[in-house]
Amino acid sequence: MTTPVGPTVARERLRQRLRQLRDQSGLSTDAVAQRMDWSPSKLSRIEKGDVTVQPLEVRALLSLYGVADEAEVGALAGLARRSRTRQWYSKHRLAGDYQRFVAYESEASEIFVWQVLYVPGMLQTRDYARAMTALSLRKDPDHDDVHARVELRLDRQRMFEERLTEAKPPRITAVVDESTLRRPVGGRAVMADQLDHLLSLMAQSAYRIAVTPIDLDRHPGLGGTFELLEFAGTRDPDVLFVEAAGGTDDLRTDPETTRRFRDISANLLDVALTGDAAADFIRGIRGSMT
Repeated sequence: MTTPVGPTVARERLRQRLRQLRDQSGLSTDAVAQRMDWSPSKLSRIEKGDVTVQPLEVRALLSLYGVADEAEVGALAGLARRSRTRQWYSKHRLAGDYQRFVAYESEASEIFVWQVLYVPGMLQTRDYARAMTALSLRKDPDHDDVHARVELRLDRQRMFEERLTEAKPPRITAVVDESTLRRPVGGRAVMADQLDHLLSLMAQSAYRIAVTPIDLDRHPGLGGTFELLEFAGTRDPDVLFVEAAGGTDDLRTDPETTRRFRDISANLLDVALTGDAAADFIRGIRGSMT
């Protein structure tokens, strides 16, 4: 209970434990809400992780549930305090599953990305991000919406880089399709700079970049692109995120689904070029951009 965690993981741990303790107490949602002088919807939102809860309210709930172990009471109150910490992404006014994804990503210890259409956001240069976002949104590169998305993407990168100073820094594994690297988003000069950036990242231990050749006859990634997040230890569930057009993003944490996509991740790495072979392959494509 005392392992330091970020606010998103803290909220998830707290809501799971509070729901578990209420079930063990035999009390219904209505009964607890009445005793706490809350609406039933407030307790429901707390147990779903939709809202945070104050440490004093956590202590009152635990007293109601008959939890007398001060170590657990203190740990859960600490999770409540941590979950209420304002985070960097608050300024971007995100919502829904995408907001949850950005929050989880900023706390993940392992990030796996499979992308067939464009260079993953965490690896993009500013110019590539601007060109790609403008094309995706069908708006001028100087449009405010394009600027907002690019700044969010660059902030995600900066947060990851800041975490590299931690005792156990996070890592990114990105598998991209050969076609992505040959697609000159923004023009050949922008793409050449993007490829140079990928090669510079590959020199750092926190980044692993692999390439799936375009001529694979049995490609394990044709089901679609995704990002899979893992967290330190075995306590917190993996998080799967699939970004889609029209605001239909999907975030899943159920073990059956995340286990299937972990297998797909391994299959992709089995058929992809990695290490020096991947770097040499990217250099070859970079040479064609001159």
